[in-house]
Amino acid sequence: MTLPRPHRWVQGALFLGFVALFARTTYRGQDELLWPVHLVLRLDPLALLAEVAAGGLAALGWGWLGAVVLVATTAALGRYFCGWACPLGAALDLARWGLVRVGAGRTRGRRRRVAVPLLVALLAATVLGLPLLGLLDPLSLFLRSLTLAVHPLADAAAKEALGAAAGSSVAWVSGAGDGLRRLLDPVLSFGRPAFLLAGLTGLVFAGILALEATASRRWCTDLCPLGALLGVAARLSPLRRVKADRCGGCTACAARCPTGAADLDPADPSLCFQCGACAATCPAGSRQPHRGKVLDGAGPASPSRRALLASASAGALAAVAPAIRAEEAETGLYLLRPPGAFAEAEFRQRCIRCGACLRVCPGGALHPALFEAGLGGLWTPRLVPRLGYCEYHCRLCGQVCPTGAIAYLEPGEKERTVIGLAVFDAGRCLPFRRAEDCMVCEEHCPTNPKAIVFRQEERRDPLGVLRQVKIPAVVEERCIGCGICETKCPLPGQGAIRVTREIPGKLSEFW
Repeated sequence: MTLPRPHRWVQGALFLGFVALFARTTYRGQDELLWPVHLVLRLDPLALLAEVAAGGLAALGWGWLGAVVLVATTAALGRYFCGWACPLGAALDLARWGLVRVGAGRTRGRRRRVAVPLLVALLAATVLGLPLLGLLDPLSLFLRSLTLAVHPLADAAAKEALGAAAGSSVAWVSGAGDGLRRLLDPVLSFGRPAFLLAGLTGLVFAGILALEATASRRWCTDLCPLGALLGVAARLSPLRRVKADRCGGCTACAARCPTGAADLDPADPSLCFQCGACAATCPAGSRQPHRGKVLDGAGPASPSRRALLASASAGALAAVAPAIRAEEAETGLYLLRPPGAFAEAEFRQRCIRCGACLRVCPGGALHPALFEAGLGGLWTPRLVPRLGYCEYHCRLCGQVCPTGAIAYLEPGEKERTVIGLAVFDAGRCLPFRRAEDCMVCEEHCPTNPKAIVFRQEERRDPLGVLRQVKIPAVVEERCIGCGICETKCPLPGQGAIRVTREIPGKLSEFW
């Protein structure tokens, strides 16, 4: 589909702006991020609803004004955000363009729109304690997909290609490779980013893009919960795109409309993205915005009351069913949250699974959870010390969290924030098991005084020889659970020292 020029340019500029903010939301030696990507998520009404569900209206601040303005302007102007500003919508348009180029993506078959019932089910579950809004929130989903799957894949491919070019024996190829590397440096990572659940996240994102082969903007009109919310608000808009009397039986606008809104007259406001495609293709100059009657009651794309009641009931049952409630799940001893995170139940409620904290973590310590915290903990961040550690002075995850699920820590406060407690496994640790000195964990411990100390003991090695060996121990009141000892442990596989969720003196509060 060839979009009208104003729409195309505005959509492209906003999409590139989102990508630019995403590129800046990473660690490059700085302690403060001036323009993190979470600024866009502050415009998200679903993130606002998640915040209200977690902390009530008292938890809101001026930072959420943008989300309120978005809903208000949608009620006045129509569902413009989905067509002009949504980054996932722009990615879907790019995918559709690619599908059209290979001869697919023009199908318009019968649609079964479940977006509004799905939104109702997610809201009911979230209000009753099973926070699922962030899983299908398009802004969170797109940022999460970029962080976990798209950017790591593109980063690896770019580095391989640029490395091969820079090492070429052809002078101009080598020079071009070096030049491109300097040009792309702002978006390339220091290391090679790798995350748990990257494959699953990529498959979900690819599946959403593949829906364009069945119908244009199928995700947006049939499934997207944010689109459903904005569609409800758009029904209040007095602007309608209507046909002129001279149109007759012409259906050019309906064929060009990406959402099926122009199949009706006036166009269905809950589906119309105000993209102007219908007006641009109309030979009679019709389908311009006009003032019309505000819809009151069920429209052509509105679900029945029975469907809404069934959706609310399904969400409520999912929230209260003990088998899948996050509070009832076996969270395990090694489920660690980022420093500054709220207590577990409120953290799951506030977190919208955007992945911003995962992207910005310099130690590669944060990864998405699968079922470690139950269904309500899907894709929430957890610290995996064997894969990376929490930098002692780093406070970036609290800066980029859009909902405050991870609190912002002031300088000096982070170093005192306890994540967990390191515990030795005597069955694997070399001094315990083989009577061999090993001081790697103590050398890397960042606290002052160190949380890992030694005592001199006599131990027998595997051959029965009695040796003097330094036996390590953890001083509990000094340990903050940063995980660097577990990361640096030289043993293959599971480390001989592991960080647990235990926090001395705060066990009941933490669990």
